[in-house]
Amino acid sequence: MSHNPNQSPQSAPDWTRFFRDAEGRIVIAQFPNWPLWVWLGATLLEQALASGAGLSLARIISFAAIVYWAYLEIVSGVNPFRKYLGGFVLLFVLYSRLSSLFVG
Repeated sequence: MSHNPNQSPQSAPDWTRFFRDAEGRIVIAQFPNWPLWVWLGATLLEQALASGAGLSLARIISFAAIVYWAYLEIVSGVNPFRKYLGGFVLLFVLYSRLSSLFVG
């Protein structure tokens, strides 16, 4: 695809729309919502625990929280970037969890 030098800049694709919310602001990152805080806390707890029921519970909570966060981003993200980010995180988390079940 070639660029026409006579083409006005306004007719060029506006890639920033991918990052804009309904008010036109560019949104890439936001203050974490509660599922992300729960995921962070549970993940830190996972790192602190060596084994046992507490570790298993922390892993379950961590997994559930990040899956829920990803779901929220997919269905109600403020822009396409946030929706795709949620989808990417969901696929990555599910792939990681499933591969750990089969690999060991």
